[in-house]
Amino acid sequence: MAEETDKSPEEKSNAEKMLDQSTAIASERVKRNLLIEKQNKEMKRLFRLLPFQIFLLVAEADGKTDAKEVAQFREFINHRATHCSNPYTRRMLHSTVVNYTVLTNRFLSGQLKKDFKIVEKAMTYMRVCVTKTVLTDICKDLRELAVAIAEASGGFLGVTSPISKEEEAVLEKLNATFNQAIEKAVGSADLTRLQFDI
Repeated sequence: MAEETDKSPEEKSNAEKMLDQSTAIASERVKRNLLIEKQNKEMKRLFRLLPFQIFLLVAEADGKTDAKEVAQFREFINHRATHCSNPYTRRMLHSTVVNYTVLTNRFLSGQLKKDFKIVEKAMTYMRVCVTKTVLTDICKDLRELAVAIAEASGGFLGVTSPISKEEEAVLEKLNATFNQAIEKAVGSADLTRLQFDI
């Protein structure tokens, strides 16, 4: 107690200033960690939606989704090990398999709509997370998914193109988005360090 009363008012204010600074720094760290956690949740949500959104965008391009497109999508995601070269893409597709009924019900009830912005946002997150090489592999797998759906029901006896003009327009837009993400990729994760599970 004697030591406390011996401190000058100037020393007390310096101690209070240091305490205030420490509290402010701790508060900023908490806010930053909460923001990072919120962004990670949003990123994971977008990654889970990405394959299903690609399906919706391509299948609904001509205004209707037919049974062949649905069957092709299901075949692609169920046999992801055969269709995908990248383990991270396989994890995304696995998440789609697990959540397929929920996603379909949300779409049919109008809670989930086809939205190209979801693809763009997901690619924005992805280009920050992984290297250019890994992102190139992921985009290759996602392109193959889109093309497989587009080719599922089109064409007439091999004479006409299996991909409609509307589907072709969606594929071109997806390619542009993928290419832009690859060009801007700045992430540091490689195939041996992909730790951000979805």
